[in-house]
This record gives sequence, structure tokens and C-alpha cells, in this order.
Amino acid sequence: MNQLEISELEALNHINQVTVHSLERMIYQVTLQLGETTAMLTNAQGKPARFENIGQIRELLQHARIDSAVMLLPTTFDEMIGRPPLANDSRCEILLGWK
Repeated sequence: MNQLEISELEALNHINQVTVHSLERMIYQVTLQLGETTAMLTNAQGKPARFENIGQIRELLQHARIDSAVMLLPTTFDEMIGRPPLANDSRCEILLGWK
């Protein structure tokens, strides 16, 4: 996967899709779909950037036109209903409605 450093965000004026990945309690990472390219948002050291709330993410991206924004949350739905997981990565996708 490609990387995009936070300092490079101001050069973007259009983002096809923002995906906020909820990792655990109040820790989020971001991937951006830029045309045909998907990029992980990173810090200055090249490590995936971590955020404590989605407001921080929205503020960083406020200058860009965003076509779609979603949050991916891990889910234990299969476990809750007594069904084995259908996939290794069961996630719930929530539309954020950022424009």
C-alpha cells in the first residue's frame, strides 16, 4: 500500500474516499482513495498516523472535496449470534457523510 504523509494533505483538493479504520477504543487510522491509488496516512516518521477522534481527521481534510467517507469498525456480530465468522475480518461499515 502507498503512503501519504500528513504534511502532504494540503496539496490535495480531491479525495475519492476516506476510510477511517477503528482499531480499538478511540484509536483510528486513515486510508485515502486517490483515483486508482490507495494510500495510508502516515506521520513524519513514515508510520501510520493515529488519531484519537474523527474530528481530528475531519479537520485535517477540511480543505479537500471528499466524494465518500466511511468508518470501518470491527464487529463480533457472528460471535454474538453463535455463528462462526464468515471471514477473518468481520467489519461494519458506517457512512460518515463528509462532503
